[in-house]
This record gives sequence, structure tokens and C-alpha cells, in this order.
Amino acid sequence: MFEKLIANLPYNPKIITELGFYVRRIRQEESIRRLGLLFIVLAFFVQFFAFISPPTPSVAASTNDMINGGFSSKTELVADCTANIKDYRTILMYYGIHCGDLGSGQTVSLVSTSYNKRLFSMGWNPQGKINVITKKPTDEQPVSITGVSSPLYWRYLWSWDTGSSSTYQAVKITASMTGRTYYVLYTCGNLVSIGLPSPYIPPRPAPTPKPTPTTVPTPVPTSIPTPIATSTPAPTPTPTPAPTFYPCQYDSSISASSSQCKPCEESLSSTDTVACIQYSKTAADNTQGIADANGKTANAGDKITYTLTAYNSGKATVSNFVMQDDLSYVLDYANIVSDDNGSLNNSGVLSWPAVNIAPSASETHTIVVTVKNPIPQTLPSSSDPEYFDHIMTNIYGNTININLPQSPVTVVATTTSSLPNTGPGNSLIFAALIVVIAGYFLARSRLLVLESSIAIQDNNGGGL
Repeated sequence: MFEKLIANLPYNPKIITELGFYVRRIRQEESIRRLGLLFIVLAFFVQFFAFISPPTPSVAASTNDMINGGFSSKTELVADCTANIKDYRTILMYYGIHCGDLGSGQTVSLVSTSYNKRLFSMGWNPQGKINVITKKPTDEQPVSITGVSSPLYWRYLWSWDTGSSSTYQAVKITASMTGRTYYVLYTCGNLVSIGLPSPYIPPRPAPTPKPTPTTVPTPVPTSIPTPIATSTPAPTPTPTPAPTFYPCQYDSSISASSSQCKPCEESLSSTDTVACIQYSKTAADNTQGIADANGKTANAGDKITYTLTAYNSGKATVSNFVMQDDLSYVLDYANIVSDDNGSLNNSGVLSWPAVNIAPSASETHTIVVTVKNPIPQTLPSSSDPEYFDHIMTNIYGNTININLPQSPVTVVATTTSSLPNTGPGNSLIFAALIVVIAGYFLARSRLLVLESSIAIQDNNGGGL
């Protein structure tokens, strides 16, 4: 249309009025295109920043994490260690690892079944001998560290695998005090060792040499008297006494020094009395009247009673025994109503004052909790699948699992363990193409206005 008006303008001057109307419309169109281009450019920059800063999964951090939610860089890892968050520096120093060793480590991909499946990972929460989710053996070994209030647990890294193996992003480090290789997982900060590690024992300082005493010469007497020889009787030999037999306090037929002198078969030595404790736990849903709630489904507001029992199966009294129960997976979905005068720490571990348990006696405590209403629908943790998995899991000798209903949104959201690839790179290219096209049409509109203004001025010497 524009070309037709310009071509006929020299032969029909009346077209100037129509051309002036056309120019005003193009200017209105130009303002709209300018505004559209502005919004397109803003959308382009939003997409650009989304591309350079990709999203991360939004899930809850697990109480099993040695660093809550893990870390994103070695700098952050070193900072958390230096700040001794959750006693992290204290734990690493127990194995001869300095915080500075973390900064000099190398980021690698770690397969859970590497080193002939001898990788062990450390965490705060006990899993039992069998992982309740994967049904794989854990070979769990507790460890108590001086200066750390709660025990930690070593278990096979591959025991968490729902498939044949898993791959983790980790920092590979070398302990400067022992030369041993360790790994630290990005997702949780948990320490991984090749085989079960031994604690670092500092070398004893060399003894300080004693000063050599100054020898004072002894004056020689001028005359030495000659001794008179006398006959000395030979000493009478002292007979060696026969060794005394000390009977074992647990079995009088064997010696106390025998390796068989133990309070029970599970004991490693004659003083290892704690190994004789047998742990057990039951749960009842008081609201629904279910005596054995293990494997059942509880509803919001249900009151659950847990009963813990520690039984001494040995022949000796267990002194100063402290009953502890890790309730972290229970407290995801419930609140404590009664704890039998226990003490709850920040990690979700409930403990009671130390007691003495005689042979064939037991110590019992009860815990009453109420399921939260509404039931939290937080997504499971990527570092700990049992955290917010809609199962109240508790392990005290045996494992108690109480299921909870899930909302449809949570069921759909938990079907994938990673974020989908939405193709930010392709979207960025597409957005750039739109910006170029919009810019072209804006420039074309401005050019048409300019050419129309020149044509009008050439034909009547005036403005619009």
C-alpha cells in the first residue's frame, strides 16, 4: 500500500491527505512495536540469567546430613568446616583431616560400588543392619567421637542404591595427618572412606634428654687398709611360688585372664558389658486402637505410643547405661506429647539419665507423639530418601515403620529424582530470534515514517 501511494503521489496531489493519515497510523504502530520490543528484551534477559544460573532441586535437608543440604563449592565446604557446623571440624580431626585438606581436594564423580564395594559413608541417623528402603545390608558400625554429643554411623555407600549403583559428585581429599584418601559428598557433606577408618592417634613427643651430671673426682686416701678375708656362706635359693588361679567372675571353671571370660557371647572382652544389651521397640496407634502399628497407616492427628526396652542378657551389671532413641524421621511428621522425662537434642535424639541394669533385668521408656495435622507434604531429600518419605521410621533394635497418606501432588512430584531438562539453551536461541524479528519490524516502521515525511515535504513543502 505504501509503495502504491508514493508511486501515484506525483500524478495525484490529493493523495497527500491519505498519505498523512497513513503516516499517523504507522507512528502509532511504531509505538506499540517499541513497547513490545522492550518486553521481549526483558524476557530475553530473564531467560539468559536462568541459563547461566540453572535451578537446583528444592527439597528438605536431612538430619542425616553432616552438612545440612550439602554444599555447592569447596569454598563453602571449607567455611562450614572452619565454623565447626554440627561438629564437622571435630569429626574430621578425629580422622586426621584438617579443614585446609578440603580446599586442596579435587572434584570427582564417585560410583557407590567402586573399590570392590568397600566404600563406607558416615551419617548421623542409624539405619539398622538392613536399609528399610533398598532392603540391602548396611554393615552399620556406630562410632562415638570425643566432643560430639551423639554417635555417628558408618555403613556401605551402596546400601542406599535403589538400582545397581549410584554416582555422586564428591571432593576427593587426602588427610594430611595420615595420608589416607577420603571423599566428601556434595549433596550432604557426608564423609566417605575406603573401608572402615581408624581414628588418628597423634605421635608421642620425644622424651626430653636428662642433663648429664657433673662428676666430682673422689680424693684418693694416702693409705688404704688391707681387708681381712672372711668366709661368706652361700645364699639359700628362694623357691618360686606356684601361680595363683583367679577364676572368671562369669564362669569359675576358667581363668579370669582367658579370652572366654566374657559376660555374654556378644562381648569382645571381659569388660564389654554393653554388648549384652538387647534392644527392642513396639508402637501402638491409640487413636485407631491398633496394638501393633508397624506397617500400618496413621492419619493426621493420630496419637502413637512407642515403647522402648533395653534388656540385659549378660551375667554382669551394665553400669551407667544411657538409653537413646533417634526420632528424627518420626519428628518429620509428628510432635512429642510425652517423653518419659527424656531430653531431646537438636539432632532429634531423645536420651534419658544413665542407669544400672542388673543381669536379666530391663529398662523401659515410653514416648507418645501426635501426627501433625495437616501432614507435611515436603518432598523427600535427594541425599537421604528416608527423609520426608511419608513413613515414620524408627530403629531401636528392630525397625518400626508407620505409613502416612500422601497428597496427589506429592505422589506425582516424587516420581522423579532430578529436575527435567527444559532446554534453556534452545529457549535462549529462540528468544534471541524473536528479538531480532521484532527489532526488524520496528526499524521498518520508523523507515516508512521517515520516507513518508520526505515524500510529503517534497510535494507540498510543508509538514503533515
